[in-house]
Amino acid sequence: MTAEGSGAAQPGAAQTSASDAPMRVTHVYHSGFAVELPSCNLLFDWYTSALPPLARDLPLVVFVSHSHYDHYDARIWRLAKDFPQVTYVVDASVAPNAPAGLDVRAVRPNQDLSLTLPASGAQPDALTGAQPDANPVELRIRTLESNDEGVAFLAGAQGRTLYFSGDLNSWQWDREAEKNEASDQFFRRELRRAANAWRHPHVDAAFVPVDPRLTDPVAGLVAYMEELGADVVFPMHYWDRQREARDAVARDPRATRYASRLVWDDVWQSPEG
Repeated sequence: MTAEGSGAAQPGAAQTSASDAPMRVTHVYHSGFAVELPSCNLLFDWYTSALPPLARDLPLVVFVSHSHYDHYDARIWRLAKDFPQVTYVVDASVAPNAPAGLDVRAVRPNQDLSLTLPASGAQPDALTGAQPDANPVELRIRTLESNDEGVAFLAGAQGRTLYFSGDLNSWQWDREAEKNEASDQFFRRELRRAANAWRHPHVDAAFVPVDPRLTDPVAGLVAYMEELGADVVFPMHYWDRQREARDAVARDPRATRYASRLVWDDVWQSPEG
């Protein structure tokens, strides 16, 4: 890994609308997350550890932010053998690794992409033979430029909006203060640009690095919440060092106002789900 790795949220418990689709989020490992929605599943930066039992009859969209070993592994291509409807949305550095015949969308920073995912493969009613009332899913994606490698993602489907940071972050390393400040400003600028492009979206869930190796692990979390915000935030990019990451957040007064929004559990279910 290289050195670089306003709808501000208000304090208090997350609020959700009754019209929002149910959502289940599983932290697989490090920066790997599976997001289950009623009509599609989304998988972000999975490179190791077992996946949850995702429904095989739903479209699966596999996101890869960049090619670093802790965000990408060739095992993702084998998912197409188990899931009939797989679309890959991957950084342009990863796309050349894809086997022929897969549905792969190579992306670069500051792009907008719309995908129409096929309806669920649900079976007709066993008694009446009626076809299931299923419609295609519209998935909207915006890429951001990382200040390390690759891209970050905004993704919207079924009334839900997600932000996934990849290695875009306020990278506060033990180095010159000017470089750390530049990293923070780059991160904030990209968040503002994406927010403007999507007319300041309401973000339901955000996935943001809280890396205990940094001299200030919480800087990115604070910057993200000040610039874009989210109902719930899933800290990531800490490998097996969750306790250190949690301790860094717990002792930082800047993070106090966001404490009720942070999710450290391996599995989280939206209240209405």
